[in-house]
Amino acid sequence: MKLLLSKPFNLVAFNLMWLGCVLGREQLLWLVAPLVLAYLTLLVANGILLMQQLFLPAAIGITVDLVLTLLGFFAFDTSAVLLPAWLIVLWLAFSSTLNLSLSVFQSKISLAVVAGAVAFPVNYAVGQRLGAVEFPQSDSITLLILALIWAALLPLLFRVSQRRFAQTLQAGS
Repeated sequence: MKLLLSKPFNLVAFNLMWLGCVLGREQLLWLVAPLVLAYLTLLVANGILLMQQLFLPAAIGITVDLVLTLLGFFAFDTSAVLLPAWLIVLWLAFSSTLNLSLSVFQSKISLAVVAGAVAFPVNYAVGQRLGAVEFPQSDSITLLILALIWAALLPLLFRVSQRRFAQTLQAGS
């Protein structure tokens, strides 16, 4: 059980979930979504994460992707009205990394800025190459927009995913 709750396992699990969501999309959602939910439930049930630590960062990421889609920077080949379900599942899975496998960036804001500016555009570009997302605008403009957005927002995701922040939200409700 300890292995399932570890940072190295989280890194491997997230990358497998990313592949399942991006490569499998709607075709593998029936398999990937329950696995992601089971893993997140395991983390919450064992006190590793609070639900707010998962849902708030995911909500921010989903909102950003929705806005970028509505502004014409993203297009998805899906029957979904706004965003594909696999992308929502992917954001929930990513939220688990903020306090586990990516926690090294929490106290190093400058590294989080650089990681956001580099890693997010690279991941979206790989997703585009794999056919998960299209960039209706030019690739370079879209990737620049992503770099600017996520350089600013990745440090915010780390902040809102901290246990203290989640507990403050919980106490206020």
